[in-house]
Amino acid sequence: MMLRFGLMVASFMLLAATPSLARPIPPGGVTADEVAAALRDKGYKAEITKDAEGDPKVESGADGTPFAVAFYDCKNSRCAWVQFVAAFDLKNGLTYSDINAWNRKNRFGKGHLDDEMDPFLEYGVDFEVGATTEAVGNAIEVWAEVNGVTILAWH
Repeated sequence: MMLRFGLMVASFMLLAATPSLARPIPPGGVTADEVAAALRDKGYKAEITKDAEGDPKVESGADGTPFAVAFYDCKNSRCAWVQFVAAFDLKNGLTYSDINAWNRKNRFGKGHLDDEMDPFLEYGVDFEVGATTEAVGNAIEVWAEVNGVTILAWH
């Protein structure tokens, strides 16, 4: 009897220590709640708001730099794709040559300049069909890498 109880406890401990499996995201994309939860799971703050058009937006930040996740092609709270966006306000801005060089060197993300030559960084991800919670987490990790490298280069 004691051996059986010990095996049950050991089995439970093993299951509890196993990482959770990726769950499928329903067709149509992700919700702001799902993205916010994934950000929190990765240790980021996440506040759900709305953009000027009334679409969902998640506000967050990394290494002292705020960023947002904008949602596009939304139907019934599910959005087909998201775009991570960070804006930088630099003392002297960048040149077009700087931003073009950044775009050539970086596989993920797209940089552009505003009218004051301050850079914006964007990273779009399609979650419309076949996405999982793991894919959302991976997108956050890619964004963190792109954004982290950029912060170091542009500050």
